[in-house]
Amino acid sequence: MSDFNRLLLNLHAEARRCDRDQALLGALGVGAFAYPHQLDSVHRMLTASACRWLLADEVGLGKTVQAIMVMRALAAQSSRLLNVALVVPDDLVEQWEKELLARGHAIAIEAGESGGPNSNLLMRLIRPSRIVAGGKIAADKIDMLLVDEFTKLQVAVRNELIAAARTIPHVIAMTATPALHQVRTRGELMELLEPEAARIARAEGRNVLDVLSEREQAAFDRFRGELADAARRRAVEDSYGLYRRLIRTQRTDYPDTLPQRRYQPIRVAPTDGDVQRAKATRAYLEAAEAAGLDYRRDALLQVAGRSPQSLRERLSTLKRTQAVADAWRRIETVLRDEPGDAKLDALVDHVREVRAMKPDARIVIVAEDNPTTDYLHDALTRLVDAKVARKRRVMRAAEELEVQVAMLKDALEDFVNGEANILIAALDAREGHNLQFADEIIFFALPWSPPDIQQWIGRIDRLGTRGVPSSRTIAITPIVTENSIEARILEVLEATKVFERSEVWDDSEWEAISKAINAAAEGDRGATWSDATSYARNLGETANDWLKSTKLPPSPRTTIAEKRAAGLRNRDYACPLTAEAEDRKLNWFQSRERGLDVLLNLAREEYFDIRSGKDGQQSFKTIWYRGDGREPELALPDIDNRSSWHRQAFITKRAAIECPPNTYVEQKDGQKRRLHFLDHGCSLHDQLIDALIRKPISSDLTTEFVVEFPSGHPILSWKGRRLFIAVAVLDLSSALAPDLDAIIGPIDRQASKPEQDARNTALRSLEASLAADRRWLLDRCPPMFLMSVFVENMGSFSPAMATASAILDPSHDRLRGRQLSRRRTSLAEPQIAEARAAAQADLQKRGSEALGRALVSINGAVDTRLFAVDADAVQHVEAARAELASAEALDQKLVFNQAAVRGAKLAVEFNERASAARKAWLTGAAGSVSKAATLSKRRYFWVVPRAMSEESLGASQ
Repeated sequence: MSDFNRLLLNLHAEARRCDRDQALLGALGVGAFAYPHQLDSVHRMLTASACRWLLADEVGLGKTVQAIMVMRALAAQSSRLLNVALVVPDDLVEQWEKELLARGHAIAIEAGESGGPNSNLLMRLIRPSRIVAGGKIAADKIDMLLVDEFTKLQVAVRNELIAAARTIPHVIAMTATPALHQVRTRGELMELLEPEAARIARAEGRNVLDVLSEREQAAFDRFRGELADAARRRAVEDSYGLYRRLIRTQRTDYPDTLPQRRYQPIRVAPTDGDVQRAKATRAYLEAAEAAGLDYRRDALLQVAGRSPQSLRERLSTLKRTQAVADAWRRIETVLRDEPGDAKLDALVDHVREVRAMKPDARIVIVAEDNPTTDYLHDALTRLVDAKVARKRRVMRAAEELEVQVAMLKDALEDFVNGEANILIAALDAREGHNLQFADEIIFFALPWSPPDIQQWIGRIDRLGTRGVPSSRTIAITPIVTENSIEARILEVLEATKVFERSEVWDDSEWEAISKAINAAAEGDRGATWSDATSYARNLGETANDWLKSTKLPPSPRTTIAEKRAAGLRNRDYACPLTAEAEDRKLNWFQSRERGLDVLLNLAREEYFDIRSGKDGQQSFKTIWYRGDGREPELALPDIDNRSSWHRQAFITKRAAIECPPNTYVEQKDGQKRRLHFLDHGCSLHDQLIDALIRKPISSDLTTEFVVEFPSGHPILSWKGRRLFIAVAVLDLSSALAPDLDAIIGPIDRQASKPEQDARNTALRSLEASLAADRRWLLDRCPPMFLMSVFVENMGSFSPAMATASAILDPSHDRLRGRQLSRRRTSLAEPQIAEARAAAQADLQKRGSEALGRALVSINGAVDTRLFAVDADAVQHVEAARAELASAEALDQKLVFNQAAVRGAKLAVEFNERASAARKAWLTGAAGSVSKAATLSKRRYFWVVPRAMSEESLGASQ
């Protein structure tokens, strides 16, 4: 046991608590790299005057991760348990569950399942099918609503979500297909995100879009002369714009940091075999049509275009009636006598060329069906010097989805872990499995459906997890034979730009293109390839019509986002840190991980048995208690102390996250253990930090530690000299602690239900508004861990801040420092007083500088904040007044209508009070922060460093 180590652990835990608020209010605790657009969007959602957003980034840009980040920050900043409802289409449930578990430290509990809160968060999954069956969303019990692919949900589900969202404080809807060019969809989304405008529309019998457009037009006319100023225009957009709650990021916005596509089609001259197979297939279809046989022409044409093997297997299922017998035999003869395959030759040549240039290139080859998958697997295994994995299509009942997922993972394992560089995949692999580590996707079998193309490309064109975020190029390579149906289809698909951009158009538009392709391929009367291509070229020309409906379209944010990301990268971690290596400078994101590793190394010395493990390619560590665990000195709820079998597995570095991420790992005992990503929001992490903060080691001005440090440790430059350390925390968050009941007024138990409802609604709205203002404030003045170090120098004391990081990390080169003694310093009282005065003055100076920066930040932004809050206040009051006018128009002879009027009048009064209180607080925010500025949690102690003896050297290894 080392009091010195335990004191350091307490200090690291305090620094870690400060880090939570510094790290985008806790949002950056998720297990994912944060890209510039994500940092900006998450910051915007968390610090805006209200957290109600449509997140409509292009496919693969991490919408799910951003939503999880916001959710985690809201939980971190909430004074009570955050209740979250997740509504997603059934086919996305598994993907969400994996992301939540691997990255968000959360499990979404379904109806009928048991489960409890996790780090101040309780999340429930609500399936759309449950709502369709008549289920309701308990809006009054929900703090946050997450909805994925809102526009694709059934009408009944969308209506229920809109109704529930009226009173839920925080709402994030996600979709890659916002379909804002459709008026009905636009209106539904605005009702979801702008409840006050929707209330006005309902009360006055109007369309919500008309209400919002009038609001925007009035602001445009009012501020027209100020819109030339970029900052002022953005403030007006964010406060009054029709799409103020829309976030839409495209790859082209960030060419240097987001994946880009390189489209490189390969068109090859057909072999005789290719020509004859196409002719024989056409002849069979013509004979079948003449004979009046009921047959899916497009299915046979697609099979014939994939591979000879696919056509051969399909041949056995074709009808062989007398009318088509000759045509059937012709296909059989061609398959036997004309084996040439130009596409296969081109594929082999291309793969060899790619591997010659980049031996470790990882390639996904789309085969679509099992016969083609096997055909290509056999050919490439023989003709290409590389290990080839394959994923065949598995036919299973819907209830066996879990089994299918397991089989898919097993089949992909060689490719995922890097043992195989080539994956040949049938239909199943395009859904529910992200392959963003691949460099190229080759369409050997070209799907006829544009959405299928999008889904395939979307498996690899997405943000990765390994390495520092940077741009990469994804090659997209369709292979077709000239003058074939596939070549014609490729021309149509190229006209849609489906290969070059990740835009996903409305389903009805894609369906129309697919029908045009099928009609032209089957030779339907009046259907031509030129018509299909022309229609495709015009596809989506209305997709951006939604921008025509606004006078204040969203301004680009690339420069803002990149500046924010650079600012975070260049920050210092909450407490001073030694570098892992002299030649490696860590950015702030890496320093955060390094800070946790230092804490864990100290915790291993004192409380826990931490060991390394590996499951396949996944490296990790496990944590349990030291000794037999029966009476742990630092007990954590998530770690059962009955036996080491209950140890927990974790990783601390984002570079250690496999792609796709592992949610569980297995050790030699055969037990699968959940793999935690240890950071803010992870219950294991948060319990550890809380426990260390609650277990401080006493120290004062006379406490002195004599500590041996290993050779080469930077603190040994002060060997044998006394170092005085003073620590404090500057926490300004107490500046916002209003009494909500005092603003709204006490509850009247005799009041009617409409009156009580008015009070409860106003109280909940005000609570959410002030919480948003508190996040805005905390982002500008987060808590600071302050440390001051002075060295004794000939009876006086000199600053020695360069040693701060060395004091906090007594290890060096895998050797651990060792406390020799804890004693009362022999310094005289005047010397102690001098050291204290010097350290306190230094801490006060650092605190004053931090406070000054915070005040400059607040004063520079408060006017813009008040501008946004005033816009919200007007909407709240106008909505209440519209409802009052609607209530007064009812028959006042009826008692319940009279109660409705009283409730509506109270709602107006409450909203006016709340708006005034909110603006008053913001106006005095800088003054409140100044008053709240105090240095707390002060700690003092002395350290006398010594070089490690030979005897101690052996003990520290």
